[in-house]
Amino acid sequence: MGDIFGKIIPEVADHMTYRTYRQEVISSNIANVDTPGYKARETAFEKELDSRLKMTTTDPAHMEKSPGRPLYRTVDDPYSRIGNDSNTVDIDREMMKLSQNQILYNASAEIVTRKFEGLRNVIGGIR
Repeated sequence: MGDIFGKIIPEVADHMTYRTYRQEVISSNIANVDTPGYKARETAFEKELDSRLKMTTTDPAHMEKSPGRPLYRTVDDPYSRIGNDSNTVDIDREMMKLSQNQILYNASAEIVTRKFEGLRNVIGGIR
């Protein structure tokens, strides 16, 4: 028997989880905009990229993934500028990233909503 949800729901769920994590990092940066010496953080996208570019190994020792490794990493924002108080948060840039992240999260939520509406229509048509 086939899976009625297909592969789209788990993939979109992973994307939404990433967007939620990124939202937390951006919000932390915004909350610390006036904290002297605070270094702006950014999420590393290797996990998301890795999930899109599934690589196969010819030998198990070539690419090891540790099961305890976190899904996403945060790193110092490479595009940040140091202010007079050694704070690297640029509020305009953080607000732009926040808006972009919210739009992408909403798009993912819309995909899930439409998938479930389609399933509801199919189930309703069976009666």
